Amino acid sequence: MWRRLSALAFIVLLMGSAFMALPAQAQNGVPWTGQYYNNPTLSDPIALQRTDTAVAFNWGLGSPAEGVNADFFSVRWAQDVHLPAGTYRFFALADDNIRVTFNFHQTVIDTFDSGVVGQLVTADIVVPVSDSYHIQVDYVEETGDAYAFVSYANAATNPQPNFTPPLPNPQLVNPWTVQYFANTALSGDPTAILSVSTPNHNWGTGQPVGSIPADNWSARFTSVQTLAAGTYTASLHMDDGARLFVNGQLLINQFGAATGQTYNATFNLPAGSNTFQIDFVEFGGNAFLEFALTQAGQPAPIPVPPPSDVNVFSTATVTAYRLNVRTAPDPQAQIITRINRNETFPVTGRSADGLWFQLLVNNQLGWSSRAFLFVPNEGSVPIVGAPPVNPDPTTPPSTSFIVTASPYTVNIRSGPGTQYGRIGQIPVNRTAEVVGRNSDATWWNINYNGIVGWVTAEYAAMQAGVNINAIPITG
Repeated sequence: MWRRLSALAFIVLLMGSAFMALPAQAQNGVPWTGQYYNNPTLSDPIALQRTDTAVAFNWGLGSPAEGVNADFFSVRWAQDVHLPAGTYRFFALADDNIRVTFNFHQTVIDTFDSGVVGQLVTADIVVPVSDSYHIQVDYVEETGDAYAFVSYANAATNPQPNFTPPLPNPQLVNPWTVQYFANTALSGDPTAILSVSTPNHNWGTGQPVGSIPADNWSARFTSVQTLAAGTYTASLHMDDGARLFVNGQLLINQFGAATGQTYNATFNLPAGSNTFQIDFVEFGGNAFLEFALTQAGQPAPIPVPPPSDVNVFSTATVTAYRLNVRTAPDPQAQIITRINRNETFPVTGRSADGLWFQLLVNNQLGWSSRAFLFVPNEGSVPIVGAPPVNPDPTTPPSTSFIVTASPYTVNIRSGPGTQYGRIGQIPVNRTAEVVGRNSDATWWNINYNGIVGWVTAEYAAMQAGVNINAIPITG
């Protein structure tokens, strides 16, 4: 009897050890405990704890889950897995940073403070004896796209990453027109019509423009983009609601209170011009809109070679963790790419106000903020103008004069008189460039964020000390 019990105990012990941890070959079935934080420092409190089947996420511009930020969040995943002795190869790919730690103390992969963002990183470790081991993955997202992928396998099997890297976004280069309405129904005349580079905005709890209240308003973004034929996926993440039309077809319809979710739609597009319309509504509290478009099977964009006569006057070293490169010296201009701390690029010019430098990045010219660059001998860098995107030949040239909307928001009209239709507004205390005037200087011909029209001089104050006769008569 004792021998039977001993044998049975031995079998149970073997079964118990078999269930303690799964072998590496079955790692995809080993759960990860994920702890999500609403800060980039992995600091308590924990916003969300859940079980994830794999570290393979592409959140785009959205949030990992309800209750977790879309930006400036962090995640810690951990699992215990049984590994036979051998050499193991780890793969990691992330935007922004990722760290893989083996058995609590051995750092396998670490892209923190390295400037390595969006690049596949691999590393091998030696497991000396077959045993159960603890694997931890730390991830931090700051802004922009967010994704995290980790896999590993015995190096003797010549493994490859068991995840597919996220595809780059299509290049949406054409501007968007936004109409703001002082109601939640997109009804009546818009109180402001502006040209913007992207529909993505974070208005917080403030007003989007001076003529719109902080709560209970709506906006319509429209644009025509030239794209290759193919299958695309669009996503919307917003507070409060939004809906998406593509070529007149309603694809996402969440025009209501915020839910904290990201909504996706997959569809086919023909080659050439395609029309996008996003309707947004804000009822109260925070207001933001995040739109992303990806194409299935899209290759990485090929950089356009710079002109042969580009002159280099200095170098710029990035001092920020990650820095945007934009199409123009303007914080609202479209982002071309992002560059990383300690990377150095040729400097080809600076903006007139000295706040931006033009850089040569991957054979493309773009603009980055001087506040996050170290440029030796920056005084020797000449002023250059940012090349306009799709310039309108009918737009009059700007003068050196500006006007300020005061003491009220002022209407922009299609001609010099109240009998002309309203085409936009200049919010109170905002300025616009003057391109001309009427004969008695009672109306100014202005360019406000791409809207060229007329404003009354009564509510658009000219800068002091201007010789009115130096402003050309344009109407």
